[in-house]
Amino acid sequence: MDISGLDMNALMPLHALLELRHVTRAAESCHMSQPTMSAYLARLRRYFDDELIVRRTGAYELTPLGHRLLPLVTEALTAAESVFRTRAGFSPETSGRRFVISCSGYATGVIGQPLGARFEACSATLSVQFCALRDGFGERDLLEADLVIAPLSFSVPAESEELFSDDFVCLLDRGNPAASAELTPETLGSLRHAGVSRRSGSPTIAHKLIDGLGLRTRVAVLTDEWANLPWLVQDTDLVALVPRRVAERASRTGSFVIHEVPGYDRARFTESMLWHPSRSADPGLRWLREQLRAALGRP
Repeated sequence: MDISGLDMNALMPLHALLELRHVTRAAESCHMSQPTMSAYLARLRRYFDDELIVRRTGAYELTPLGHRLLPLVTEALTAAESVFRTRAGFSPETSGRRFVISCSGYATGVIGQPLGARFEACSATLSVQFCALRDGFGERDLLEADLVIAPLSFSVPAESEELFSDDFVCLLDRGNPAASAELTPETLGSLRHAGVSRRSGSPTIAHKLIDGLGLRTRVAVLTDEWANLPWLVQDTDLVALVPRRVAERASRTGSFVIHEVPGYDRARFTESMLWHPSRSADPGLRWLREQLRAALGRP
């Protein structure tokens, strides 16, 4: 087959377009401009003699050819990534490797300092880069990062290992009149809330907790990061459901009060390490997982 009209650089844009079905979001995921992604789409349409993605009833959908191409492109991208990430061996004392971990700001706050201390003790040449985990991440994110730290509720083809658990609590400013009283489900429902919203619209664990109490809450302000919520609650009459680790760090300033979520014994969740199956034999990745376990006191 003649592929002279394209190059390997088109593989990632093609995968992003087919997976996300949106030119702007595909451009953002590939760190390129929207006009550049549009130009790639035009070239791909000419090459395949097919629209690939089409707008119907206000949303983009894949054409039949687009549906057939998506698993093939994913497999090709996985194979290409595996080739360039294959290492003959790994020695932390001499390697200059930079590991990439994709996770939320909250998870970065939990693992960043203890992992950094482990790196400092083991090597002067290794480094780690934390990248924001995009909403609704997929297989491509596992290919672009060495590890993803996220709840296992995401449906992706990945190897996984539990890393740490946390639970949700209610965080209020110390000056909030509700902070000094018992926090009942009725009180929680009457307060204005700060919360986290995903671009995809899928519910967060906090949403599910509120729904489980049968409450209809008034959400006054939203952010995309749990770690931002204390800033939004401070000096206001708002309440936020936040991971306990976030709440305890914020409360060290003396500006906040923590209450348990009424109606729940422990509103727990677990964050796991996820990696693409093609990376399982990577000795550097095995070493990184060992360091994360040690950093958080896991056997």
